[in-house]
Amino acid sequence: MIALGLPVGFGLALLLIWFVFRKGGYKRRPLDAPPGPDWRFTGERFLDPPSGETVEVWSCPRTGERAYVRARAS
Repeated sequence: MIALGLPVGFGLALLLIWFVFRKGGYKRRPLDAPPGPDWRFTGERFLDPPSGETVEVWSCPRTGERAYVRARAS
């Protein structure tokens, strides 16, 4: 009985992971403003394919984390 339960449980876990991370599932959406005062603009800009918006890349020098922020209209 346990021998059958492990593969079934593993399969269900894989299915759950696929469901959450598949295209259209979990995704980061561009922010409206940088996450905090210590974040710096990297100078990178690109067109976000799903939204069609111009997005700026910001990074935190302390952690190396990156954030994607909607470009302000100039």
